[in-house]
Amino acid sequence: MTIKSTVTANINKASVNDKQLAVLRGTSSPAKQAAEMKATLNNMKSQMEGLKSQLHDLQSRHAHLGDRFSSRGHGCVGPRDNWQPKDLGAMVEMNKLNQTSGSIGAEQFADSIEAAVGDLDGQAASGEYRAVADWAANNRERLTPEARQVMDIYSKYAALSQARGESGIPQGDFKKMLAEMRDVGDASAKKALAHLDSKTHGGTVSGQDMARAIKAGTADHDGQAGGAELKEFEKWASKNESRLSPEAKEVLDVYRKHTKAAQAQGRTGLTGAETAAMNKELRQVGAGDVSARKATEALDKQSGPISGEDLAKAIKDGISDTDGHSSTSELKEFEKWAAKNESRLTPEAKEVLKTYQQAAKKAGPEGMTQKEADAMFKKMEGFKTFHDSSMRDALEGLDAKKGKISGNDLTAAIEKGAGDLDGQAAGTEFTDTMKWARQNYDRLTPEAKKVVDTYEKYATRAQAQGSTGIDPKDFKKMINEMKFVSNPRPTRPVFYAA
Repeated sequence: MTIKSTVTANINKASVNDKQLAVLRGTSSPAKQAAEMKATLNNMKSQMEGLKSQLHDLQSRHAHLGDRFSSRGHGCVGPRDNWQPKDLGAMVEMNKLNQTSGSIGAEQFADSIEAAVGDLDGQAASGEYRAVADWAANNRERLTPEARQVMDIYSKYAALSQARGESGIPQGDFKKMLAEMRDVGDASAKKALAHLDSKTHGGTVSGQDMARAIKAGTADHDGQAGGAELKEFEKWASKNESRLSPEAKEVLDVYRKHTKAAQAQGRTGLTGAETAAMNKELRQVGAGDVSARKATEALDKQSGPISGEDLAKAIKDGISDTDGHSSTSELKEFEKWAAKNESRLTPEAKEVLKTYQQAAKKAGPEGMTQKEADAMFKKMEGFKTFHDSSMRDALEGLDAKKGKISGNDLTAAIEKGAGDLDGQAAGTEFTDTMKWARQNYDRLTPEAKKVVDTYEKYATRAQAQGSTGIDPKDFKKMINEMKFVSNPRPTRPVFYAA
């Protein structure tokens, strides 16, 4: 029973009876007439209170209808005495949805409803509503749960207007209705993000946390992984940016990359194969550590062996973000890199890695404190591959070169590294050069190998005299000899007499 029919029925019941008519006609006794008039007024007042009670009951029942569209397959039931034919413009907009394929999400359906009823012709609660509601009932299986919520919101506002005897929805209510529709998000994504918030308790969100949330939020295959679900994650990320770890941000970038590829093809959803590929990449990125991975990538750019100093510096860079992962994901990144590059690690670098593993194990899954990290790095200083800083800098310059090391390259490095007059040209500088040469022997050209031999000749001669340095005159003579063997003169043609 509608509000209007209820009111009509009760008004009919409240028609003037014979007793009331007699009062209206008047009586012979003024006192009796006043008493009867009072009784009539009280009776009418009682009837009005009953009408108010019934109206309140109808409104209360409407407020608790819940998801009428989802449960009954149609929208609100309006009064039949203000029936209007379907609005042509609204039917055209609904027909546009027929030209699409796949599921229809909340945002898409809200856009269509706005276009269908936004012409302000006063039919939003009658002809236009009928066109939308009938289309929704006939295409219920295509609507996502969120799109059905959008239909319920429209039904609610249409019912309120119908209850007032209006065929349209007032502009103020119309704006509120659209705002409610736009606020409908993706249920699975909201649920996944709510779980993420409850798990992290307002703290830092790891890459693994983010990867699991995206997997759960896009698992319903409603075709909204790149639509409503993506928007829910974007909205949440913008509000919680300070909580996102570097790994979580990378995970979001992976999600965006896959959905962008689908959007480029005009799709808001991902296929099963695309979802599987995305989730695999999310797991890989989420399980890693950005800072540690950047540090190992810097090692990859170096040529030749990785010294103890190289690896110690990389580890320091990799765990400096204080995200509490120094003994978990960051350690795993370095271990994974070391397993792939074992042949490049010097004995000292292997000792550095072992020192890191021992410190991480002692610290436990919560990560190392600053004091524990400082103690670890101090211990790592004892595993230097090169002990002279000037020579190490010079040799690192050779490591940065691609391909073969020429005689001129090595001569320049020795002149730079051993020419600082610190008295170590035949000591630590010579030792570092010989160690580097052994580790990079396959990269040396024949001329570079002759430079090594020349350095060894002059250094061992100085050592035999009890010195760790090379006399400046002898050093200059050595460099000239190195340059000479690095640039052999072209062989002159030989002519033989006939």
